[in-house]
Amino acid sequence: MFRRLVLGLCVVLGMGALTSADARRWHRHHHHHGDKLIIIAESDVDLSLDHYTIDVSQAKGAYKGIRIKNAMGKLFDVRRVEVVYSDGSVWDEDRQIDMYWGERSRPINPTYESRFIDKIKISQEPGYGRGRLQIIGIQDSEGRRMDRSDGERRYSRTPDRSRHLVSDRSEESDNIPVKPTVPIATPTAPGQQTPGGDVLFGAQSVGFLTDRDVIRIGNEVGKFAKIRLRVLDNDIHITEMKVVYNNGESDTLAVNADIPKNSRTSWIDLRGDRFIKEIQLVYRSRPNFNGQARIEVFGRYAPGWLGVNGEGRKYNQGWLLLGAQTAGFVGFDKDDIPIATNEGGFKRLRVTVRDRAITLNEVKIIYSDGSDETVPIRTRVDAGGTYGPIDLKGRHEPIDHIEARYRSRFFDSSAKGKGAAIVEIWGKH
Repeated sequence: MFRRLVLGLCVVLGMGALTSADARRWHRHHHHHGDKLIIIAESDVDLSLDHYTIDVSQAKGAYKGIRIKNAMGKLFDVRRVEVVYSDGSVWDEDRQIDMYWGERSRPINPTYESRFIDKIKISQEPGYGRGRLQIIGIQDSEGRRMDRSDGERRYSRTPDRSRHLVSDRSEESDNIPVKPTVPIATPTAPGQQTPGGDVLFGAQSVGFLTDRDVIRIGNEVGKFAKIRLRVLDNDIHITEMKVVYNNGESDTLAVNADIPKNSRTSWIDLRGDRFIKEIQLVYRSRPNFNGQARIEVFGRYAPGWLGVNGEGRKYNQGWLLLGAQTAGFVGFDKDDIPIATNEGGFKRLRVTVRDRAITLNEVKIIYSDGSDETVPIRTRVDAGGTYGPIDLKGRHEPIDHIEARYRSRFFDSSAKGKGAAIVEIWGKH
């Protein structure tokens, strides 16, 4: 007790030695509610190593310190953490840090000013097995605006679009911004586009226990600039949401985020326009009488992907996925297939079928000016097969939507599962 009183007195006397401006500055930088904890790197670790280095030079913005976290592994027995800054200086945290699964360190080198970090060097007591270590940056609004290309103390003119939108639970911060949505499941199937032109990546039911899902996207869909979530039936808690790009790089978009039922998040910007390999989700629904939650994940095409001179022309031999729909079994369905926002100028279309064969009867293209053209067809298209190309009449107007008449073939020995066929419309300039 006496020791605590002495320490407390020392702190008071030390604070008294500060000027009032210094005291305000110290409080602002160490107790600011705008500070966020952001995962800036995550690395799989061989616990038998005695040291390794984690590159964080691609982390967006500057930071006022870091924490390290055992994201997976029996025990991290860390003996030293070296923080290498972009100006060449090094902070040496020479102390033992023992972290069991889910535990994290206290702040390492908390500073008044935000600084750019290049590398984190970890020295540890060799153990056995593998683990996963997260580097968590402490960042304020000033640090989020700082840009390496302009130097340490110059700000980027681009708006603050931090990829990691949710801070640690110990900080008072905002969750992902949300808006109410109608409590009805999106009728489109995974891989299809909604009437608004967004692509539904996948939908999952979430139980009370922690679920871990991987939603695989694939190159053929296109490059995406944004994603968002839609949650129905019950509140959910997202432990982590990560997007993995096709080149192996990844971004953690949310950590410890709460999303209420019957709401959709704002669009979350990705790191540039890239092919997405998969989206990894760790989440759970709130344990109450509402039961399971439904979570839907959507993507938005990168600007210009579907344009006449857009980048999409460089892939899939120039064919662009414009829209998709599920075919029914009974009779010929006349479906409106929503088409993603486009600049027009398509000269050819083709119809690709997945999962089950269809009988295709007719395709009608409706343009943005209200005009249309109809292509009569009467043929079977096997699962994995394509009908076309269909030559259009040289129209340059954007396509508003496509009406198609088709039905799934009930008897199809090569069908995948018991579901209906998915019909995709592709276009080429």
